Amino acid sequence: MNTNDPRFEIIRRNRDGTASAEELAQLDASLREDADFREAYVRYMNLDVALSAVEKAMPLPIATIAMPKTRTPRWYAWRPLTAAAAGIVFGMFCTSVVFGFVVQRAVKRTHVPVFDPGLEGVKPLDKGLPHGPDEWGARSAEIVASEKGVQPMAGKHMLRLQPSLLGKLDDKLYAHAYQVIDLRSLPTDSASAGQQVHVSASFCKTTDGINTRNYIRIFALNESPHSVTEHFWSKEENEDIVAMAQRFETKTVKSGWHSFSVEMPLPPTAQSLIIIFSATSPKTDAATSYLDDVQVSLISSENPLP
Repeated sequence: MNTNDPRFEIIRRNRDGTASAEELAQLDASLREDADFREAYVRYMNLDVALSAVEKAMPLPIATIAMPKTRTPRWYAWRPLTAAAAGIVFGMFCTSVVFGFVVQRAVKRTHVPVFDPGLEGVKPLDKGLPHGPDEWGARSAEIVASEKGVQPMAGKHMLRLQPSLLGKLDDKLYAHAYQVIDLRSLPTDSASAGQQVHVSASFCKTTDGINTRNYIRIFALNESPHSVTEHFWSKEENEDIVAMAQRFETKTVKSGWHSFSVEMPLPPTAQSLIIIFSATSPKTDAATSYLDDVQVSLISSENPLP
Protein backbone atom coordinates (compact mmCIF):
# COMPACT_ATOMS: atom_id res chain seq x y z
CA MET A 1 0.00 0.00 0.00
CA ASN A 2 1.58 3.26 -1.16
CA THR A 3 0.53 5.89 1.36
CA ASN A 4 2.65 8.46 -0.55
CA ASP A 5 -0.14 8.53 -3.12
CA PRO A 6 -1.31 12.21 -3.24
CA ARG A 7 -4.84 11.01 -2.57
CA PHE A 8 -3.80 9.90 0.93
CA GLU A 9 -2.70 13.48 1.59
CA ILE A 10 -6.27 14.52 0.83
CA ILE A 11 -7.43 11.94 3.41
CA ARG A 12 -5.08 13.47 5.97
CA ARG A 13 -6.36 16.97 5.22
CA ASN A 14 -9.91 15.72 5.49
CA ARG A 15 -9.02 14.42 8.95
CA ASP A 16 -7.70 17.87 9.92
CA GLY A 17 -10.72 19.65 8.43
CA THR A 18 -8.64 21.53 5.83
CA ALA A 19 -9.61 19.67 2.64
CA SER A 20 -11.34 21.76 -0.01
CA ALA A 21 -14.61 20.83 -1.67
CA GLU A 22 -12.73 20.01 -4.87
CA GLU A 23 -10.36 17.66 -3.00
CA LEU A 24 -13.26 15.89 -1.30
CA ALA A 25 -14.94 15.43 -4.65
CA GLN A 26 -11.70 13.96 -6.03
CA LEU A 27 -11.43 11.57 -3.09
CA ASP A 28 -15.06 10.56 -3.46
CA ALA A 29 -14.54 9.80 -7.16
CA SER A 30 -11.37 7.80 -6.48
CA LEU A 31 -13.09 5.66 -3.88
CA ARG A 32 -15.99 4.95 -6.19
CA GLU A 33 -14.01 4.26 -9.34
CA ASP A 34 -10.67 2.77 -8.23
CA ALA A 35 -11.12 -0.65 -6.57
CA ASP A 36 -7.41 -0.95 -5.70
CA PHE A 37 -7.36 2.43 -3.99
CA ARG A 38 -10.59 1.61 -2.16
CA GLU A 39 -9.11 -1.65 -0.86
CA ALA A 40 -5.90 0.13 0.18
CA TYR A 41 -7.93 2.81 1.92
CA VAL A 42 -9.97 0.27 3.87
CA ARG A 43 -6.77 -1.49 5.00
CA TYR A 44 -5.29 1.89 5.97
CA MET A 45 -8.36 2.76 8.01
CA ASN A 46 -8.28 -0.65 9.73
CA LEU A 47 -11.46 -1.13 11.77
CA ASP A 48 -11.60 2.23 13.51
CA VAL A 49 -14.45 3.94 11.68
CA ALA A 50 -16.65 0.89 12.15
CA LEU A 51 -15.83 0.84 15.84
CA SER A 52 -16.44 4.56 16.22
CA ALA A 53 -19.95 4.06 14.90
CA VAL A 54 -20.80 1.78 17.81
CA GLU A 55 -18.53 3.26 20.47
CA LYS A 56 -20.38 3.96 23.70
CA ALA A 57 -19.86 7.30 25.43
CA MET A 58 -17.82 7.01 28.60
CA PRO A 59 -19.81 7.93 31.72
CA LEU A 60 -16.98 9.97 33.21
CA PRO A 61 -13.96 11.94 31.93
CA ILE A 62 -10.99 9.68 31.23
CA ALA A 63 -7.38 10.22 30.33
CA THR A 64 -4.76 8.06 28.69
CA ILE A 65 -1.68 8.33 30.83
CA ALA A 66 2.00 7.61 30.95
CA MET A 67 2.81 6.90 34.58
CA PRO A 68 5.75 8.71 36.25
CA LYS A 69 9.10 7.12 35.45
CA THR A 70 10.38 7.61 39.00
CA ARG A 71 8.02 5.06 40.53
CA THR A 72 8.79 1.41 41.05
CA PRO A 73 7.28 -0.64 39.58
CA ARG A 74 6.90 1.52 36.49
CA TRP A 75 3.61 1.42 34.59
CA TYR A 76 3.54 1.08 30.84
CA ALA A 77 2.29 3.68 28.42
CA TRP A 78 1.93 2.76 24.73
CA ARG A 79 4.49 0.28 23.49
CA PRO A 80 5.47 0.23 19.78
CA LEU A 81 2.73 -1.24 17.61
CA THR A 82 2.77 -3.04 14.30
CA ALA A 83 2.01 -1.00 11.20
CA ALA A 84 -1.50 -2.44 11.07
CA ALA A 85 -2.26 -1.38 14.63
CA ALA A 86 -0.71 2.04 14.14
CA GLY A 87 -3.66 2.96 11.93
CA ILE A 88 -5.78 3.26 15.08
CA VAL A 89 -4.56 6.83 15.59
CA PHE A 90 -5.62 7.66 12.04
CA GLY A 91 -9.26 6.45 12.16
CA MET A 92 -12.14 8.30 13.85
CA PHE A 93 -12.50 11.02 11.23
CA CYS A 94 -13.84 9.96 7.85
CA THR A 95 -17.62 9.96 8.07
CA SER A 96 -19.18 11.78 5.13
CA VAL A 97 -17.04 10.70 2.19
CA VAL A 98 -16.35 6.98 2.64
CA PHE A 99 -18.54 5.92 5.54
CA GLY A 100 -20.70 4.09 3.05
CA PHE A 101 -17.80 1.76 2.26
CA VAL A 102 -16.55 1.13 5.79
CA VAL A 103 -19.81 0.82 7.68
CA GLN A 104 -20.53 -2.37 5.76
CA ARG A 105 -17.74 -4.14 7.65
CA ALA A 106 -19.34 -6.51 10.15
CA VAL A 107 -18.28 -5.85 13.74
CA LYS A 108 -18.03 -9.03 15.80
CA ARG A 109 -17.81 -9.19 19.60
CA THR A 110 -16.45 -12.35 21.25
CA HIS A 111 -16.79 -12.93 24.99
CA VAL A 112 -13.50 -13.80 26.72
CA PRO A 113 -13.69 -16.01 29.84
CA VAL A 114 -12.67 -14.27 33.07
CA PHE A 115 -12.03 -16.26 36.23
CA ASP A 116 -14.64 -15.39 38.87
CA PRO A 117 -15.73 -12.17 37.10
CA GLY A 118 -18.12 -11.26 39.92
CA LEU A 119 -15.39 -11.66 42.56
CA GLU A 120 -17.49 -14.11 44.55
CA GLY A 121 -14.46 -15.60 46.31
CA VAL A 122 -14.42 -18.89 44.36
CA LYS A 123 -10.73 -19.16 45.25
CA PRO A 124 -8.63 -17.27 47.83
CA LEU A 125 -6.84 -14.21 46.51
CA ASP A 126 -3.17 -14.58 45.67
CA LYS A 127 -0.92 -11.86 47.09
CA GLY A 128 0.48 -9.78 44.28
CA LEU A 129 0.40 -10.96 40.66
CA PRO A 130 -1.42 -14.28 40.20
CA HIS A 131 0.37 -17.36 38.87
CA GLY A 132 -2.11 -18.01 36.08
CA PRO A 133 -5.59 -17.37 34.70
CA ASP A 134 -7.40 -19.42 37.36
CA GLU A 135 -7.07 -16.97 40.26
CA TRP A 136 -7.16 -13.32 41.23
CA GLY A 137 -4.15 -11.49 42.64
CA ALA A 138 -4.44 -8.47 44.93
CA ARG A 139 -2.60 -5.95 47.06
CA SER A 140 -4.48 -4.09 49.79
CA ALA A 141 -7.72 -5.76 48.70
CA GLU A 142 -10.16 -8.31 50.14
CA ILE A 143 -13.31 -10.09 48.95
CA VAL A 144 -16.27 -9.08 51.12
CA ALA A 145 -20.07 -9.29 51.22
CA SER A 146 -22.34 -6.27 51.70
CA GLU A 147 -20.88 -3.87 54.25
CA LYS A 148 -21.23 -0.28 55.45
CA GLY A 149 -24.29 0.25 53.27
CA VAL A 150 -22.54 -0.89 50.08
CA GLN A 151 -24.23 -3.69 48.12
CA PRO A 152 -22.33 -5.73 45.47
CA MET A 153 -22.95 -4.64 41.93
CA ALA A 154 -23.80 -8.24 41.02
CA GLY A 155 -23.91 -11.44 43.04
CA LYS A 156 -23.24 -11.66 46.77
CA HIS A 157 -19.63 -10.49 47.01
CA MET A 158 -17.29 -7.78 45.73
CA LEU A 159 -13.66 -6.79 46.13
CA ARG A 160 -12.88 -4.12 48.70
CA LEU A 161 -9.99 -1.90 47.53
CA GLN A 162 -8.48 -0.36 50.66
CA PRO A 163 -5.64 1.91 49.43
CA SER A 164 -2.52 1.82 51.56
CA LEU A 165 1.09 2.96 51.34
CA LEU A 166 2.80 0.32 49.20
CA GLY A 167 6.23 1.96 48.96
CA LYS A 168 8.19 4.53 50.95
CA LEU A 169 8.48 6.83 47.92
CA ASP A 170 4.79 6.75 47.03
CA ASP A 171 2.94 10.04 47.37
CA LYS A 172 -0.50 8.38 47.34
CA LEU A 173 -2.23 5.33 48.75
CA TYR A 174 -2.78 2.41 46.36
CA ALA A 175 -4.79 -0.80 46.07
CA HIS A 176 -4.57 -3.22 43.13
CA ALA A 177 -6.34 -6.29 41.75
CA TYR A 178 -4.71 -8.44 39.06
CA GLN A 179 -6.16 -10.82 36.50
CA VAL A 180 -4.48 -12.98 33.82
CA ILE A 181 -6.49 -13.79 30.68
CA ASP A 182 -5.75 -16.80 28.45
CA LEU A 183 -6.21 -15.90 24.77
CA ARG A 184 -4.86 -19.12 23.25
CA SER A 185 -8.16 -21.00 23.03
CA LEU A 186 -10.06 -18.19 21.36
CA PRO A 187 -10.92 -18.67 17.69
CA THR A 188 -8.88 -16.66 15.24
CA ASP A 189 -10.24 -15.38 11.95
CA SER A 190 -7.66 -14.81 9.25
CA ALA A 191 -10.20 -12.65 7.42
CA SER A 192 -10.45 -10.26 10.33
CA ALA A 193 -9.08 -6.78 9.64
CA GLY A 194 -7.92 -6.35 13.23
CA GLN A 195 -8.95 -6.86 16.81
CA GLN A 196 -9.34 -4.79 19.93
CA VAL A 197 -9.67 -6.01 23.48
CA HIS A 198 -12.47 -4.39 25.49
CA VAL A 199 -12.30 -4.45 29.30
CA SER A 200 -15.08 -3.16 31.54
CA ALA A 201 -15.48 -3.10 35.30
CA SER A 202 -17.59 -1.41 37.96
CA PHE A 203 -16.04 0.64 40.78
CA CYS A 204 -17.96 1.88 43.80
CA LYS A 205 -17.00 5.21 45.33
CA THR A 206 -17.82 5.45 49.02
CA THR A 207 -16.75 9.00 49.95
CA ASP A 208 -17.84 12.23 48.27
CA GLY A 209 -15.44 15.11 47.65
CA ILE A 210 -12.15 13.19 47.91
CA ASN A 211 -9.83 13.21 44.89
CA THR A 212 -9.89 9.45 44.34
CA ARG A 213 -8.94 7.82 41.05
CA ASN A 214 -9.58 4.43 39.50
CA TYR A 215 -7.35 2.88 36.86
CA ILE A 216 -7.60 0.06 34.34
CA ARG A 217 -4.38 -1.15 32.73
CA ILE A 218 -4.10 -3.78 29.99
CA PHE A 219 -0.91 -5.58 28.92
CA ALA A 220 -0.82 -7.91 25.92
CA LEU A 221 2.09 -10.37 25.78
CA ASN A 222 3.15 -13.20 23.51
CA GLU A 223 3.72 -15.58 26.43
CA SER A 224 1.89 -18.46 28.06
CA PRO A 225 -0.63 -17.29 30.70
CA HIS A 226 0.92 -19.73 33.17
CA SER A 227 4.33 -18.05 33.04
CA VAL A 228 3.53 -14.53 31.91
CA THR A 229 3.70 -13.00 35.41
CA GLU A 230 7.16 -14.39 36.15
CA HIS A 231 9.56 -11.43 36.44
CA PHE A 232 6.80 -9.32 34.90
CA TRP A 233 8.03 -5.97 36.22
CA SER A 234 11.44 -6.47 34.57
CA LYS A 235 9.93 -6.81 31.08
CA GLU A 236 9.55 -3.10 30.38
CA GLU A 237 11.97 -3.09 27.43
CA ASN A 238 10.31 -6.09 25.80
CA GLU A 239 9.21 -4.87 22.37
CA ASP A 240 6.54 -7.59 22.21
CA ILE A 241 4.44 -5.88 24.89
CA VAL A 242 1.55 -3.61 23.93
CA ALA A 243 -0.10 -1.77 26.81
CA MET A 244 -2.76 0.81 27.60
CA ALA A 245 -3.48 2.66 30.84
CA GLN A 246 -6.48 4.87 31.54
CA ARG A 247 -7.50 6.70 34.67
CA PHE A 248 -11.00 7.66 35.72
CA GLU A 249 -11.40 10.80 37.81
CA THR A 250 -14.09 10.56 40.48
CA LYS A 251 -13.64 13.75 42.52
CA THR A 252 -16.81 15.41 41.24
CA VAL A 253 -18.83 12.20 41.02
CA LYS A 254 -21.33 11.17 43.66
CA SER A 255 -20.75 8.02 45.66
CA GLY A 256 -22.09 4.76 44.27
CA TRP A 257 -21.32 2.30 41.48
CA HIS A 258 -19.88 3.54 38.19
CA SER A 259 -18.93 1.43 35.17
CA PHE A 260 -15.78 2.14 33.15
CA SER A 261 -14.29 0.54 30.06
CA VAL A 262 -11.04 0.55 28.08
CA GLU A 263 -10.24 -0.62 24.54
CA MET A 264 -6.80 -1.45 23.14
CA PRO A 265 -5.55 -2.83 19.80
CA LEU A 266 -4.62 -6.48 20.23
CA PRO A 267 -1.50 -7.86 18.52
CA PRO A 268 -2.37 -10.99 16.49
CA THR A 269 0.34 -13.02 18.28
CA ALA A 270 -0.82 -12.19 21.82
CA GLN A 271 -1.31 -15.27 24.02
CA SER A 272 -2.06 -13.55 27.32
CA LEU A 273 -3.44 -10.42 28.89
CA ILE A 274 -2.54 -9.02 32.29
CA ILE A 275 -5.23 -6.62 33.53
CA ILE A 276 -4.72 -4.43 36.58
CA PHE A 277 -7.56 -2.64 38.37
CA SER A 278 -6.45 0.06 40.80
CA ALA A 279 -7.78 2.61 43.25
CA THR A 280 -5.79 5.53 44.66
CA SER A 281 -6.46 8.23 47.22
CA PRO A 282 -4.40 10.98 48.89
CA LYS A 283 -2.26 10.08 51.89
CA THR A 284 -4.32 12.43 54.03
CA ASP A 285 -7.71 11.11 52.90
CA ALA A 286 -7.75 7.32 52.71
CA ALA A 287 -10.89 6.27 50.83
CA THR A 288 -12.25 2.75 50.40
CA SER A 289 -13.68 1.70 47.04
CA TYR A 290 -15.00 -1.57 45.63
CA LEU A 291 -14.62 -3.55 42.40
CA ASP A 292 -17.16 -5.88 40.79
CA ASP A 293 -18.58 -7.21 37.49
CA VAL A 294 -15.41 -7.54 35.37
CA GLN A 295 -15.98 -8.34 31.70
CA VAL A 296 -13.56 -8.86 28.79
CA SER A 297 -14.36 -9.21 25.08
CA LEU A 298 -12.66 -9.03 21.70
CA ILE A 299 -13.99 -6.75 18.99
CA SER A 300 -13.08 -7.59 15.41
CA SER A 301 -14.02 -6.35 11.96
CA GLU A 302 -14.71 -8.92 9.28
CA ASN A 303 -14.58 -8.59 5.50
CA PRO A 304 -17.03 -6.14 3.88
CA LEU A 305 -20.49 -7.51 3.36
CA PRO A 306 -21.50 -8.19 -0.29
